[in-house]
Parts: sequence; C-alpha cells; structure tokens
Amino acid sequence: MVSQMITIEKEYVLEKLYSLIQLCQQTDIPSTEPVSSQLFNGYMLSAQQMFDLTEQEYGLNDHFELGEVMRQANKLWKLMNRIQNGEKVYKVVLEDELENFIKQGQKINAIKHYRRVMKKQFGKEPTLRASKDYIDSLQNDLNTI
Repeated sequence: MVSQMITIEKEYVLEKLYSLIQLCQQTDIPSTEPVSSQLFNGYMLSAQQMFDLTEQEYGLNDHFELGEVMRQANKLWKLMNRIQNGEKVYKVVLEDELENFIKQGQKINAIKHYRRVMKKQFGKEPTLRASKDYIDSLQNDLNTI
C-alpha cells in the first residue's frame, strides 16, 4: 500500500495570510510607545513575517513548519477579530501576553505582569490572590482548548 502525502496549496496559504495582513491593517492597534519609535505594531510585523516566510520557504525547505505558521496565524486572527469586534485593546493584548507566559511555564511572571499592568492601567494593583486566581482561570481555559 502506497501512502499519499496530502499538502495544502501554497497559494491558498498565502491568500489566507494576506487576509490576516489586511485584518491587521484594518485593526491597527495604537502603540503605547511614542509615535516616533514605532511605525508598525508587532502584530502587523508578525503577519508580514509569516507571509514572507511561507512565500520563500514553503515547498523549498524541508525544515519549514507550515503547521506552526498556521497556528500562529490562527492565534493572531482570533486576537485581531476580538479587537475588531469591540473588545478593549489592552484586555486582548494583556491576555495574549499572559497566555505566552503561561505556555512557557512562567506562571509567576504572568502574575507579576498582570499586577504591574493593572496598576499602570487602572492605578490599582490587584491582590496576589486575585491575580493568581485570574492566571489560573486563563490557564484552565488554555488547557481546555
């Protein structure tokens, strides 16, 4: 029995990544940095890098991980759509940052980061207990996906 390898067409993937770039342009998250320090936000840069990498490497480099590009693109798509649908930018971005800490096994850093951002954003630092509970709930949500 011969196994047949099924692949996703490169043009299809590039089309989807182009849609992601367009969504990032429409969403255009304002930078917290002074205007002179950043012309493009990190999400726009990530989308463009995924497009460029796929265009240059897909089908040519055995080490190219299309699945990883697709996972990152899906995450960014979800994040941009949440903002596009009216969720507060700071909340969506903060949850993304916290999820990254959690996925890297840095739960304590996630708690510290949450407390620091909440104090900066609202002038009131949540208790350690409340912060831990919030991070635990995010972690539980990640584990059920």
